[in-house]
Amino acid sequence: MNTAGVYGYGLEFRTRIVDPVLGGATPEEAAHHFSVHVDTVKRYLERHRNNTLHVRVKPTGRHRTVTAAHEDQLLKQLQTHPDVTLTEHARMLEQATGLKICFKTVDRVFARHQITHKKNGGRTRTS
Repeated sequence: MNTAGVYGYGLEFRTRIVDPVLGGATPEEAAHHFSVHVDTVKRYLERHRNNTLHVRVKPTGRHRTVTAAHEDQLLKQLQTHPDVTLTEHARMLEQATGLKICFKTVDRVFARHQITHKKNGGRTRTS
C-alpha cells in the first residue's frame, strides 16, 4: 500500500486515481492498480463530484509548545546536568524560560534528538 503522509496524496496522484473510474473501471480495480484502499478511491470520487479534489487536508493535532530555543535549552541542561531526572529538567526549563511542561514532554524532546535514558545497573548517580 502507498503511504500518504500528513497531507495526503498530491493532486496529480489523486487525479490519476479518479480518472480510470471516470473512464469505466470499478473503484476496486483502481484501488488495486494504484495500491490504495478502496475507501480512498471512493472518497476521491466524492470529492471530484463536489469539485473539491484539489483541496489539501490540513494536519490535525496540537501545535508544539516547545520551540527550538526551548529544545536548545534542554540540550544545554543535559550537558551541564547529565544525572538529573526528566522532572528536574522540566523544572529547570521552567525556571530558565518560564515554559511549564511535564516530564513526558522532555522525554519526547530527547527522543527527537535520539537521546535515550542512561541505564546504570547500580542505580547510583555517575558523578
